[in-house]
Amino acid sequence: LGMFLFSTPMGTWSGRIGRKPILFISLAGFIVTNLLLAFVNVPLLFIPIRFVEGMLLSGLIPTSMSMVGDTIPLAKQGRWIGFLTTAQAVGFALGPGLGGFLYQTLGFTSPFLLSAGIALAASLLAIFMVPETLPEYVRVEARQHQARRGAKAQKPKEWRIAHLIWLVAPFLVIDFGMIFTFPFVFPQLPFFFEKVLHYSPAQYGMLFSVYGMALAIFPLVLGRLSEILPKKPLIVIGSLLFSALFVFLLAAPLYPLLIAGAALAGLGSAFVEPAMGSIYLGATTDENRGQIMGMRGSAISLAIMLGPLAQALVGLWITPQITFAIGVALSLGMALVAFLLLKNPGRAEHV
Repeated sequence: LGMFLFSTPMGTWSGRIGRKPILFISLAGFIVTNLLLAFVNVPLLFIPIRFVEGMLLSGLIPTSMSMVGDTIPLAKQGRWIGFLTTAQAVGFALGPGLGGFLYQTLGFTSPFLLSAGIALAASLLAIFMVPETLPEYVRVEARQHQARRGAKAQKPKEWRIAHLIWLVAPFLVIDFGMIFTFPFVFPQLPFFFEKVLHYSPAQYGMLFSVYGMALAIFPLVLGRLSEILPKKPLIVIGSLLFSALFVFLLAAPLYPLLIAGAALAGLGSAFVEPAMGSIYLGATTDENRGQIMGMRGSAISLAIMLGPLAQALVGLWITPQITFAIGVALSLGMALVAFLLLKNPGRAEHV
C-alpha cells in the first residue's frame, strides 16, 4: 500500500530535486525500517513499519529506471533494463531461502540486519559513485514551473495527472495485467500440487526455482532483443509465453511439462520487461520521466496488492482449474491489448 500511494509522488520529486536524493532516501529508509523490524518486538507495530518501508522504498525502482533513461542511449536501453530485471529476480529468488536459513541458524533479527547492511553498502555506493543524472537545468526549470503553476492556479492537478495517465494508459494496463496474474494464481498452487497432483514439496520448490532462474537469466541474455527487434511483437509473444505454465496446469499437468511451462513463463517475462521498459523510457522526456516511471511503479504495486486479495475474495467459490483459466485469459488479454493498442510512441509532453 505504501509503495502504491507514494511511487508516483516519489517519481515526480525525482524530476524536481534530482534522482540521487530520492535514491538515497529510499535506501536510507530501507535501512532504518529493517533495523526497526529487527529490534521492535511489538507485532502491532510491524504493519505501520512495513507501510513506512514501502512508502520510502517506493522511489527506488522509478528512480533507477529514470537514471537508465537519463544516461543510456535509447538504442542500448534494453540490455540495461535486462540487467536491472535480472538483479531484481536474483534478489527475489535468493532472498526467501537465505532469510529462512539465517532465521534458523542465527535468530529472528539476522535477516533484517543483513538487509540493512546490504542497503548500507548500496547507500555508500550511491553517495560516492553514482552521479546525479538529471541535468541541473531540468531541475531548475521543474521548480520554476511548479512555482509559476502554484502562483497562477493553472490547470487543476487532477486534470494534469489524468492527462499523463491517458498518454501511457496501454502500458499501465499491460503492466498491471502481467503483474496481477501471478499473485492471483499463486495461492491456489500449493494445495493443487499437494491435493490434486500429489507432487512433493521438493517438486513444487523445483518448479519455482526453474521459474526464478529463467526470470533471472533470460532478461540478462535476451534484454538486447528489444534493441534490435520491434517491441510490440516481443510483448505480444512474451504475454502468450507467460501463460504457458497455466496452460499446462489446465491441459496436461505432467511434471516435465510443468517444468517446461515454468521456463517458458520466465522466457515470456524476459521478452516483456525490457521491451516495456524501453517503450516507457522512449515515451518520456527528462521533465516527466520520473513521474511516469512512478506511475508505473504505482500500477505494479497495485497489482501486487490486489492479486492475492482478489483470490481471497473468490477462492472459496472457484476451483483451481478456473483460477488457472483466469490466468490464461488475463495473459491472452494482455497480448490482445498489446496487439491492438501499442504503437511506436511519441514523447509525452511535460504536464
